[in-house]
Amino acid sequence: MTQEQVEWRWLDTRETITLAELSDCCGMSEAELDELVDYCALVPVAPSNQQRAFSANWVVPLRTASKMRADFDLDIFTVAILLGNLNRIEELERQVRSLQALLPPDLRSSMGIQ
Repeated sequence: MTQEQVEWRWLDTRETITLAELSDCCGMSEAELDELVDYCALVPVAPSNQQRAFSANWVVPLRTASKMRADFDLDIFTVAILLGNLNRIEELERQVRSLQALLPPDLRSSMGIQ
């Protein structure tokens, strides 16, 4: 049995990454990412710069979309729609967690919320 060498990187969502780094992280080609930018599904931090930079927040949703693309043989336009939905789901989950945090502790525990 051989041990695989795994490359990892600490993800700080406040940082920006280049198109090439994003491509390496998510498993999609730079051309595919450019197409997602054309569909406005992927938004650079400063779109007017020649060297586009992206928020590191894109890594996780793009990895998920890339995996789903491979699993279900999706075209890039469908991935653009999927990416929008994944981001919306994440935002809604964040809002639910924020609202749950406002509940009194006894009500949270009775609802099974931690």
